[in-house]
Amino acid sequence: MITTIISLSKRFYFYQKLRFPVVILSLSLLPAILSSGTIVTANPPVFQVAGVLITSILYLLHIRVIDEYRDFSHDNIHHNLRPVQTGHISIKELQIIDIYAMVIFLAIAIFAGIYSFFVGVFMLIYSYLASKDFFIGEKLRQHFFIYNGINIIQMFLLQFFAYTIFAGSISFTTLLILHYIFTCIGSIIFEFVRKLKIPGTDGTGKDTYTWYLGFNNAIIVYLIFVLLNTVFFYQIMIIITGQNTLWLFFSFVLFCISLLFALVHLIKKATHTEQLMQLSFLIVYAIFNLVIYFVKLH
Repeated sequence: MITTIISLSKRFYFYQKLRFPVVILSLSLLPAILSSGTIVTANPPVFQVAGVLITSILYLLHIRVIDEYRDFSHDNIHHNLRPVQTGHISIKELQIIDIYAMVIFLAIAIFAGIYSFFVGVFMLIYSYLASKDFFIGEKLRQHFFIYNGINIIQMFLLQFFAYTIFAGSISFTTLLILHYIFTCIGSIIFEFVRKLKIPGTDGTGKDTYTWYLGFNNAIIVYLIFVLLNTVFFYQIMIIITGQNTLWLFFSFVLFCISLLFALVHLIKKATHTEQLMQLSFLIVYAIFNLVIYFVKLH
């Protein structure tokens, strides 16, 4: 039994490095979690922050396992070097890990309160329907943007779930609504930029935004989302501080950083410029969230 657990742990460690990097995801999620906590409560305690971070990672793992199962045939053809396809870990083993993950997820949700529990259950119901392609199957998959839009709703639910852990019941203030939209746009950008590929590297799966939009148009759409994210950050800071000019300048500077790296990638179209563009948004988005956290905290 112990040998089996150790063996499975080693295989999952290899899997997560390539398909679900836990440390990177945790560092990426933490700033948004901190800002979410201060939006709905004055000073979120460490145990609540930890609870939101752990449940977020577990739910994202749940979504990833669903994707592995749902896309198995597609990935066998178009992404045959992924860990499941190369035999480093099986779908069944991932599903076993997922069951334990969801038990822990629900246990934390129950401990956090009745609202968190009901939202958590709804999230699992929605993810189940998504795993079945809402019983529409291939007809839904043929509509790339609708398909991805329906699935990213899971991220929006996760954000709402975070609020319930921090505050229990939710009061829909203007600040909360703006912050919710701000974080949802951030989730959209993370999803979008992940599927924004250099010309010639789209593969054959027709599962990237550049495949459908073209590289130049995809960069423009990315920048529009980044601009919207910046605008909502600016509005949030006006409500929190009552100041205008300072945050307008601050927002403008950070948007220009994202714009600069996007334009460099637009011109160079290289792997390193793609990574720099992704990293630049990750840093800018983290700064936005940490500023909200520290300013609201004080």
